[in-house]
Amino acid sequence: MEEKTKEGSAPVRPAEARRPPLLAVTLVRRVTNADSSIGVEELCNRVYGGVIIKDKKQDYKQKFWVDEVFQKNCFLLLAKKLSISWIENKQYWGWINEAEECYNGEEDIPVAKLLSVCWLQISGTFRTIKLSPKTTYEVAFVVKRSVDSSGWNVPVNLNLTLPDKTTQGRIENLLVKPKGEWIDIPVGTFMTSPENVGEIRFSFSETDDHWKSGLLVKGVVLRPQD
Repeated sequence: MEEKTKEGSAPVRPAEARRPPLLAVTLVRRVTNADSSIGVEELCNRVYGGVIIKDKKQDYKQKFWVDEVFQKNCFLLLAKKLSISWIENKQYWGWINEAEECYNGEEDIPVAKLLSVCWLQISGTFRTIKLSPKTTYEVAFVVKRSVDSSGWNVPVNLNLTLPDKTTQGRIENLLVKPKGEWIDIPVGTFMTSPENVGEIRFSFSETDDHWKSGLLVKGVVLRPQD
């Protein structure tokens, strides 16, 4: 039986029922350098709480965790892993640190900060083999408008291309979104089926001839819907 929680929160599984997917446990063991002395409950805490994965250069790339309700893999591709036009030009973009919740508390991650650009283009890719099979996933950009942001009177364009070559597109008006808090900007959804094994591509753009400023980009989240 699941333990009761306060209204609106996800149910908490009893310790003996917390059994995340074996591949997730293996990945978290490797990322957190967990040896054989680490107990099952602590491994569960790490899997469900989330871990930050770095590359060989110790550069921040993504966060991984398992949704405890659906028992499915989740990823947050950090801004460092995305392709951002003009990101190397300090006149247009900068980097700041923001706290991200993980299994061991908060960890600082790099967040892209838009200073001012006309041509806004952010894109990325992800291989679906890392996701849980037979699952509907949502793809969304995680962004924040600063309180002094400007130039968002034109909607942004969002596009998703799947391995089977089908595409999804939509627009989003950031002007009506709250300022000063992280929000998800959905790109699209897809099912992890045999037809969609491969690489997905996603983008966030607004290239009209006017200047935009004050956008923070944490990354792109891929989370299960069922």
